[in-house]
Amino acid sequence: MASPTPQSQPKASTSALCKRGLRAFFLITATVLLATGSLLPLHGAEPEPTPVAPSISFAPKLQLKSEEHTVLERYIGHATKYAEGLTPEKVKARCADAPEIFAWVEFPNLNCLLDAYALTGDTKYLDTFKQAFGLFPAIMEKGDDGYLGWWGKPVKQHLRGAENPDTRIDELQTSFRCITILAYWVEMARRTPAYAESNKEVISEYLDLMEKQLFPKWDARGFFADLKSEGGVYRGLDYPLSNQKAPGVTLSHEKCSIAVDGLLNLYRVTKNDAYMRRAIQLGTRYKHCLSLKDGHYEWMSWEPGGTWDVSPTKPDAWVIGWIGPDPMAEWYAAALSIAVNLYQHGVVFDDEDIARFIATQKTRCWNGDFAAPQYRTVGGVSSAESKFVTGRFLSCPLALYDADLSRLAFDGPHEAEVLEKSTNPWKGGVALTPYVRAKYLQRPDIGQEKQPFAGFGKAFLANPENRVFYEKLKFTVVAPGKITPLKPSEMFPANPPAPSDKAEAKK
Repeated sequence: MASPTPQSQPKASTSALCKRGLRAFFLITATVLLATGSLLPLHGAEPEPTPVAPSISFAPKLQLKSEEHTVLERYIGHATKYAEGLTPEKVKARCADAPEIFAWVEFPNLNCLLDAYALTGDTKYLDTFKQAFGLFPAIMEKGDDGYLGWWGKPVKQHLRGAENPDTRIDELQTSFRCITILAYWVEMARRTPAYAESNKEVISEYLDLMEKQLFPKWDARGFFADLKSEGGVYRGLDYPLSNQKAPGVTLSHEKCSIAVDGLLNLYRVTKNDAYMRRAIQLGTRYKHCLSLKDGHYEWMSWEPGGTWDVSPTKPDAWVIGWIGPDPMAEWYAAALSIAVNLYQHGVVFDDEDIARFIATQKTRCWNGDFAAPQYRTVGGVSSAESKFVTGRFLSCPLALYDADLSRLAFDGPHEAEVLEKSTNPWKGGVALTPYVRAKYLQRPDIGQEKQPFAGFGKAFLANPENRVFYEKLKFTVVAPGKITPLKPSEMFPANPPAPSDKAEAKK
């Protein structure tokens, strides 16, 4: 890929983070978190609270309490204020500074406008989105391969390379973040036939951008790796900066979750089987990375996918300097969303899988106390044990499938905090999106149909060719599940066991 300008840990020890290189990796990723507001608000100092928007009429079925009404008014107010504050100069400067942060900040803010429509049924929010997004295609540039992208510098100056500090990249995450929201906009627009008819040209433009530019370019550039019976994975993680002419390192699960979101949304609005196939491949790979212990799942934040993950300077070491469970709650929830999202579409993950993830949440990630909840990683590590462990390890979408977790996530001790933080543009806006969607948009439907998009999975599998494809990938995780190779020689042994010995060797 050329710039448009010159240029594990063994299963027995999953309860402890592998510290080798974790500090450096954490510092790198903290740049994104600082920028996105997970640690501090975007662009420096604490932002001014967003005033409560004028009274908004929400869908009657929501039956909101006064505090909930206030939280959602502010949520919509943040999104509206963000959109109104965009200028061509701001959009261009933010992208140029770092496309990865651009992906994690700008597009999720726009996404909140689509929730505003879903919560109210008022198409003015779809119009606000349309007007704001109009600034984004204007700054796209063509790479040497002819594909459009949002180009800018890699995250953190020390990753930009002393030999070429002006390196610019087209970030894979940015493409799939955009696919996620554009497909969602199309889906929402079609809920009102008259609105869809009046915006058919916009719908066509969005579909063209997704299907002719954002999705196919990563295959053309070789960034997708087909892992055959174990699914597939995207590459391109800048750790360190990927060679612009090579796809780079396997993406972590939380970054692959962005692609799954986009692919499933795109499949729903196009019915193009290629997108569901790719989502299934990514989900199958994640499932192959799960270990099974005492009825619950555990997993590492990153797993090697192939020889491209081997260090170029250390033959028996991975490029990634550490392997361990997700140390940040945001990563945990994102990785887990792969499973919940595909389950809701009726593919890859089934009821047994969801029960195992619930067991993880209830026995590993939460202390079981409603009054004074405490949270840990899937490996059982708390922030008191490691300073790298941060956040509330609680998945709102998963909570929809268990009464105790639903009470904890939506009706328990965290509700006062939701109201308290709702004035903050980040904490009461983008960071609240999983909570808002699960509680107000999905919870009512899940009560009626636990797999609300299962019809799409059934339609996909009704095609005999798709069924054959799916059956070749389908499997059930059995103990011990995944044993992460800590070094390449464990994944690519010089003398691999004979086929008849593989099952015993895995044990």
